[in-house]
Amino acid sequence: MLSTIPVFIAARGNSELKFKKNKEALKYSFVFIRSMGLINQTYIISDNAEMLTYAKNLGFKNTIYQECKDEKDIRYIEYNAIYEFHLKYNANPDWFILLSIDELFISKESFLDCIRNIDDKYDVITSYSETTDRSIFYLDDDLTLQHHIHRITNEKTRRNMVDSRIYAIKTKFAIKCMQDGDPAEVFWHGKFKFFPNKDLYTDINSVEDISKFSYLGNILNQVQQL
Repeated sequence: MLSTIPVFIAARGNSELKFKKNKEALKYSFVFIRSMGLINQTYIISDNAEMLTYAKNLGFKNTIYQECKDEKDIRYIEYNAIYEFHLKYNANPDWFILLSIDELFISKESFLDCIRNIDDKYDVITSYSETTDRSIFYLDDDLTLQHHIHRITNEKTRRNMVDSRIYAIKTKFAIKCMQDGDPAEVFWHGKFKFFPNKDLYTDINSVEDISKFSYLGNILNQVQQL
């Protein structure tokens, strides 16, 4: 089944900051896709032609340029590109995989977990992560410590959240989403099946966020030698 499922990764480049961050994050996506042997069935989506040239120079084989005329197009770039992929190539796989470029560390086991959970009774298969419901301390602009109220309750409980790191989406359902005026509204009212995220969860918003992980390789190698 794995060899028949296309994989899509959106690398937006509609702002300088987003371009820099996604260009750096794309390296992590490439290493993972190459390790899985999925290069020939992976498609990089972007609204930026330079980003797609960079993706090809990394070693990705397939790219999809998606013109974005406004903020709505940018927000729905994955929906539009996958719909055009279906029309342009007359491709109609039963399912496809959508990976988040903001998740730097996705393991083979986690990817296969998503595949194993595919079930035609559902429209979307996706992962969830645990997060702690806790008080948040933050700093004002003058670095004064402030105390924020509890997010949900007064108890420090563990709660599950959809982490948006990996989706298996039924193609017919994706087409249905695109034929509606608000694709996201239809999508989030689909039939979901969830499985636990066993990997390190990352939430990458900048190049600086990515650089924080640069030291991990050396530390892990040292730990493995103990």
